[in-house]
Amino acid sequence: ASSIAKYDCVDSLLSLQSQHHNAFALSQNFVLWNRRRRSIAAYYCSSAAILSLGRYTAATTSPLSSLATSHQHRKMTKLNFQQIIPTPHSTTTTNANTASSSSTPLPRSSHGLSIIHNGSLLVLYGGEHIARTPIHDPSQVLWLAKRINGTESWQWIVPTITTNNAIMPPSRVAHAQAAVGNTIYIFGGRNGIEMGENAMNDMWMLTVHEDAAATTAKWTQINASSDDTTSVLPEARSFHKMIAIGSNLYMFGGCGARSGRLNDLWKFDTLTHKWTNLGVSHVLRGRGGPNILSLAHDKKIGIVGGFAGEETNDGHVYSISSSDGGSWEEEGMKGLEEMRPRSVCCFASLPMVNKCVIFGGEVDPSQKGHEGAGGFERDVVILDGTSGSVLENIKPSGGNEDEEEEWPGNRGWADATVHEDTMYIFGGLAGDDASPIRLNDLWQCKVSP
Repeated sequence: ASSIAKYDCVDSLLSLQSQHHNAFALSQNFVLWNRRRRSIAAYYCSSAAILSLGRYTAATTSPLSSLATSHQHRKMTKLNFQQIIPTPHSTTTTNANTASSSSTPLPRSSHGLSIIHNGSLLVLYGGEHIARTPIHDPSQVLWLAKRINGTESWQWIVPTITTNNAIMPPSRVAHAQAAVGNTIYIFGGRNGIEMGENAMNDMWMLTVHEDAAATTAKWTQINASSDDTTSVLPEARSFHKMIAIGSNLYMFGGCGARSGRLNDLWKFDTLTHKWTNLGVSHVLRGRGGPNILSLAHDKKIGIVGGFAGEETNDGHVYSISSSDGGSWEEEGMKGLEEMRPRSVCCFASLPMVNKCVIFGGEVDPSQKGHEGAGGFERDVVILDGTSGSVLENIKPSGGNEDEEEEWPGNRGWADATVHEDTMYIFGGLAGDDASPIRLNDLWQCKVSP
């Protein structure tokens, strides 16, 4: 007890020893206690029980340990980042639908990334190489990264488009993208430079076929309808996010062509091609670039962060129900205070380790808006896979800048996808307003408990 007497936040501390644990009696002055909690937690996070002064009722878990998130929890999750450098695509093909002037994808941001074929094929679509300008070059819009014969080697491929009359989606930036099985779905985005210019609410699906001769891709536009005849389809939008749960797609928020920043949640049934409006969040302001997470083994959806006129770190949970569609929880998510407010991050849900991951993102918006580059992070936020509360904030080398570690650089406006326990990240925006830098690097991150 004498070793922490110097902390004036503790009015009284009684040390009791027994055969199995140490117990401490703490004063009720938790306002002052919170001011110094991290310093004390670093010394006493292993305490087995806490006694409330005057009551001497033992708690089964020390609250000190829950306060030491960055100190204690960093040891709980192991991240193994590794950069993937695929073999360049061959540019010798003469097919008009596959001819590419480049052997690798252009650096880009505001694109989509998905993984199919049991983790052997990454699908990169759309985005911007120049700020706010969608990539129009047909040979650059769609790329595949193919794992070679089950090894750790990959190869870039531009697939042959086999759609009748070469029908393809209009080029776009800031769309939403997700995969159900081996089918990729894209929704919305915009085809113009300004936020509301040529915003779209179209749905397309992409199927990829591989054989010994060639890799082909086929686009099909889906003529979607509303599940409610009195309801309209989702408003045209950009910078929204979408995930797949079972055969359904769930899409949240974004920047609407008519309504500005949105806070609505929609479900799209890929079997019936029907949209269902699940309502707006009564907790969250409208926002672009949110994180949308699958929680509680696909029974809940968590919306975390995003840009709502400012970077945010709040959240709200929607509980999925097979009978009535589900409902928003009454209160917002708890335990997000340890995450720095941010938007346009990379995110992934990993049910096999019961955790969710948020990587990087914009933490300081640019003075030039989307034309510039704000301040970006490169940390990893680990969230509980059931509640969505923050468990850890992990930086490269545990925060020690003197140690070298393979780790992606700061970025926002990138995209990520996940297969089992591994998240894949491509590209994004880095730099600053004076020198914005778009990226075309590919990373994988294996997450271990």
